[in-house]
Amino acid sequence: MIRFFTMKHLILFTYILIFSTGFAALAGLAVLALRLSHPFIKRMLLVQSLFIVNLALVAGYYYTKQVMELVGTTSSVDFIFGIIATLLNLALYGSLVYLLSLHSFRTAHKGLSTTAFALCLTTMAIQLVHLVSALFGAPALTASGLWSVITYIVVGCAMLTLGLLLLKSRKNDDHRSLGTLYGGIGLSCLLFVPLGAIEYVLQAFSQFAYQPLSLEYLMYLGINITILISAVQVLAKQPQSGSAFGELTPDTAKRFLLTAREQEMASLIAQGLTNKEIAFRLGISEATVRTHIYNLFQKVGVQSRIELLNVLHQ
Repeated sequence: MIRFFTMKHLILFTYILIFSTGFAALAGLAVLALRLSHPFIKRMLLVQSLFIVNLALVAGYYYTKQVMELVGTTSSVDFIFGIIATLLNLALYGSLVYLLSLHSFRTAHKGLSTTAFALCLTTMAIQLVHLVSALFGAPALTASGLWSVITYIVVGCAMLTLGLLLLKSRKNDDHRSLGTLYGGIGLSCLLFVPLGAIEYVLQAFSQFAYQPLSLEYLMYLGINITILISAVQVLAKQPQSGSAFGELTPDTAKRFLLTAREQEMASLIAQGLTNKEIAFRLGISEATVRTHIYNLFQKVGVQSRIELLNVLHQ
């Protein structure tokens, strides 16, 4: 009895941890989207939101079923929550399809991207079959062990290819937060494969009760931790790097009538920072950075960064 009580509370603690870090990760993604303005991060906001909704549904189902068991009937609960869960799974894999449609994925790693895209679409088709069989009273369509194996294989392959795609998408010139995001989420997706296999074995051949948890939720926890680390990185103060062209002198700034912001722009350009990195450093948009640089070019009478640095640091 004590052993069961301890296990029950451990499961509850783990579920709360995953759920709470999910909300924190959603806030972290919002920070990352504001700072880096990257399409992958913006689309991950949708994926993460659906993850959280799925977790909330599982908690709601578990609680409602406990209550209904006291009354003596749970069939209606299973049916209603089963329909909602299938619809949410459709939406979740639809959001992954939306994520995989990014131009950067389709051009840089076309083979992996196409495979992951097709597998996610196949998973959506499987969910549709589940939905139709439930609505039209034909559960035998999806009740066989073979159907469960096919489902686990397709989902596992989808997560495997998505993980490999993300790991291969990291670039040396990316902001380190984006690199952390790609790497951590990619590894978490790869973790889904062995966890999914263990989950299937436990469901098929064991009576071990760990509801409302699923071992696959450990993948969500890994994703949440990755997002939080990335958010901390993007908020951390970046080290100042030296300029190969020396400091901009007050006389030079006065001669070209440069404002304080334009002088700052010249210094950051001299450090070799891109527009996106300058925007991140100063906490402004890339459009504002481009405007400042345009004004700087006009005042100095140049058309490129190299020409600007040569004139300012003669």
